[in-house]
Amino acid sequence: MLNELWAKVSPREKFVAYGVAAVVVGWILGTILGTKSFGGGTVAGYTIPGVSYNYFSYGTAGLLAILALLCGIAGGVVLYLKIAPNMNITWPMPVAQILLGLSVAALVCGVLTLLFQFTSALTDPPILMYLADVVLIGGGALMAWGAYQEWLTTKVV
Repeated sequence: MLNELWAKVSPREKFVAYGVAAVVVGWILGTILGTKSFGGGTVAGYTIPGVSYNYFSYGTAGLLAILALLCGIAGGVVLYLKIAPNMNITWPMPVAQILLGLSVAALVCGVLTLLFQFTSALTDPPILMYLADVVLIGGGALMAWGAYQEWLTTKVV
C-alpha cells in the first residue's frame, strides 16, 4: 500500500516528503547531540549523580526548533491527506500553497534556531549540535524548494 501512495506523489512533492524526514531527523539529532553531561562519578564508595544539559533546546532556540518540527510534521500530514485513498477533503486554498507556507515556516524557524544558538553566548556547546542545525535547516529548505516548485506548476499564468 505504501508503494501505491508513493506512486501518487509528484516528483516535486517527494522533495517535500524528504524534507519532512530531514526536519524530524534534524530535531532528533539536535536533542541527542546537543546534550552534554557534567560531573558524576564515585567518591569513597558513594555515587554522585551527574547533570545533563541540552544546549539544543536552550531558551527560545528550543521553542523554535519544536515549531520547525511541528511545521514539518504538519506538512507531512497535509501531503498524506492529499494522496490518501478514501479522503475527500475540500481544501480552503490550493494544497501547494498550504505546503509552501508550512515549508517556509519550518525553514524560518530552523534558521532562527541557529541564530539564537549563536547569539545566546552558550558556554562550550557540543559542535555536533550545529550539524543537527544544518540538517534541520536543510530539511526546511528542501521542503520549501519542493513546495515552491509544486506551487509554480499550479499557478495559472
